[in-house]
Amino acid sequence: QVLSYVRTEWDPLDASFSTNQPYQVYTVEHSISTDKEPMADSCVYKCSRNKIQCMAVTRIPLRSKAISCCRDVTEDKLVLGCEDSSIILYEAYNQVTLLAQAELLPALITYHPSGAIFMVGSSQGELQVFDTALSPIKIQLLAQDYSPEATLQLSKHFEVPSSLVQIQWAAPQVVSASTDGTGIHDLLLVRFDKGPLGVLHFKLGVITRGQLGLVEIIHQYIRYDEIHEAISVLNTMNWNTMGRQCYICLSAIVNHLLKQKLTPDREAQLEASLGTFYAPTRPLLDTTVLEYRDPISRYARRFFHHLLRYQRFEKAFLLAVDIGARDLFMDIHYLALDKGELALAEVAKKKANDIDAESITTRI
Repeated sequence: QVLSYVRTEWDPLDASFSTNQPYQVYTVEHSISTDKEPMADSCVYKCSRNKIQCMAVTRIPLRSKAISCCRDVTEDKLVLGCEDSSIILYEAYNQVTLLAQAELLPALITYHPSGAIFMVGSSQGELQVFDTALSPIKIQLLAQDYSPEATLQLSKHFEVPSSLVQIQWAAPQVVSASTDGTGIHDLLLVRFDKGPLGVLHFKLGVITRGQLGLVEIIHQYIRYDEIHEAISVLNTMNWNTMGRQCYICLSAIVNHLLKQKLTPDREAQLEASLGTFYAPTRPLLDTTVLEYRDPISRYARRFFHHLLRYQRFEKAFLLAVDIGARDLFMDIHYLALDKGELALAEVAKKKANDIDAESITTRI
């Protein structure tokens, strides 16, 4: 029985029911701009009273025609694979488009259920992994020697060439907090035309218990001092819905950086890490601010004293203004006096007195 149908404006590349809104259908349609440039339309259709109506259209500019796509579990991120091997990641909430270049022709794409990574596959049997911030992750088959590569070449293990036609993660029906083997769903089904059929078990490392979640990916990046990639992943996370995971990741990144010698790069990375809470891409709920404000302010204070240790007075002063604590300005005052920075010492003392006066007025 056909309940309803609708004609799409452009040829659909993909159409599926929303997993979060069961009465909505998401499509990705091939479109072109007024300048005849390739685009992809991400459309939302609503099904009600046996009618399908288009509710919203988002036009995403591309460098070449899209040949594959998939959405993450939150349905906020859409990944598109294109004919020129470019990978486009569109984030709906922030309306941000990221671009990366794959090492293969992305005929197949599938997002991991955790939302931390996605897998790209070519019909020739090549696989490549990207994290959710579009940084490529090297992989290799389990072996004694550590020799990861950009892609995994499955076809070289076959005597007869075969075309890869499907890749799909094993998604749990219920999210499990179990740490044993049954609670880890990092299995990837790979199906070739006319066979064979296989399953790959992806492991990130012993320290992370092999799991491929956001926290585990970030800890692995920190382990190899790939801090830019770790912060990029943290930036994609939502404090309002995964506050505990965000806090664990921020703590790990900041603790690692505070152990290092302060350089301009490390300083910028510390700012960016704390900025995921103090200047987030999504406004924080009051409950989120109240829950994490105090523990994160302690990290901000540690950053402040780290700056003072390396005599980064100007940046320390600006951070003290953001924190708004009298004792920090007095710390600057005494250290500036000790270093002969009399003008700065005077300004810091005045700022401390202003905060004192303001707090007295507030009490009155």
